[in-house]
Amino acid sequence: MPLDISQLVSDAGSGDIDAQLQLADLYESGFGVPVDLAQAAYWYHKAADGGSAKAQNQLGQFYIHGKGVAEDHSQAFHWFSLSANQNQDSAQANLAWCYQCGTGTEKDYTKAFQWYLKAANNGHAGARYNLGYMYAHGHGTEKNHEEAFRWYARAARQGHLKAELLGGLMCMNGQGTEQNYEQAFEWYQDAAMHGYEKAQYNLALMYAGGHAVEQDDQQAYEWHKKSAKQGYVKAQFNLGLLYMHGLGVELDYSEAEKWFQRAAKQDYLKANYQLGQIYLQGLDVQADEVKAAKFYQLAAEGDYAKAQYRLGRLYHKGLGVDRDETTAYDWFRKAAKQGNSKAQCATAIHLAKGIGVTKDYVQAYAWMLLANKSQNSQIKDFLSNISEKLTEYQLIEARTLADKWYGEQHRLTTASE
Repeated sequence: MPLDISQLVSDAGSGDIDAQLQLADLYESGFGVPVDLAQAAYWYHKAADGGSAKAQNQLGQFYIHGKGVAEDHSQAFHWFSLSANQNQDSAQANLAWCYQCGTGTEKDYTKAFQWYLKAANNGHAGARYNLGYMYAHGHGTEKNHEEAFRWYARAARQGHLKAELLGGLMCMNGQGTEQNYEQAFEWYQDAAMHGYEKAQYNLALMYAGGHAVEQDDQQAYEWHKKSAKQGYVKAQFNLGLLYMHGLGVELDYSEAEKWFQRAAKQDYLKANYQLGQIYLQGLDVQADEVKAAKFYQLAAEGDYAKAQYRLGRLYHKGLGVDRDETTAYDWFRKAAKQGNSKAQCATAIHLAKGIGVTKDYVQAYAWMLLANKSQNSQIKDFLSNISEKLTEYQLIEARTLADKWYGEQHRLTTASE
């Protein structure tokens, strides 16, 4: 039966709340009438004033986003509150979000948690996801990974993509639940099939590692590419590596360079480092030491240890930059402090020979002790030669320094995981 707009307008104008709500929906969606957000807001307001919980929630959304009305977070909070207190689950979730973010009201994690719980118990998938997040991070409640997983799982079973991602991650890590690669794969796959780029990336990693599925480089490549095309930087970088090494796809340095460039534009340090490698070695491009140095510099300034070491090598040899042993030493030392064994060796050699820095046998010995974790015979020879120049006290001092630096590196690595 054709929609009778004139009758609907008449009924709405006479105070029929159902007609007001229906008319607002039509103006918002453009079904049967031209889209008119101002008219939609007007009729939602009428229905909301009449006590419609759905209209109150919709009006709150309009005020949040400035749709058909001037953006006003205080008004949004007001209407969400009225609707939520009528047990409207979407409004309860929206009100919780306001408390969580401090939108239209003071930030209050405890109240956010309480309203998410109400909405979650009413079956709202987004609230169940957010409740899991609150438990995972200890916001408004004590941190509880088991409860976090329980709520992520409930939201995931309703098809909530972010819940599938984080629930899958907890399954992978055995956090809040027993390790279960099969469940992780199932959730990642569902979210990936629905276009969620982070899930596509995680699914690619499962194929690459052979977790819950037969190892498959081609599938890893396909899912990395889907994620990368959506702009996910980790997938863009990994896709570059797959092209660079010919894994799951034919080796193609040009494609590798393209994807590293895209990741580098998002300030992904490892991508800048790989671009430095490509230009230094001339992999399907004209070798360009100056360009290589610039890419290494970008990654090194972001504290990426491998790039710091490579940049130190360029300054040491004068490749792409003016030779400068002091600058070379500075970059070697930065990388050495992060546990890069090659940089530790280079730092030790510079200290032992006084290259770009004041000669210091104690520190040289200490750095080489750290590098000696690799059991390299050349390192052992270096240590033997330096030890002959040190007193027993200096040897103890060097070992103490090495232990101290090792502890600092270990804390740094743990904090960045």
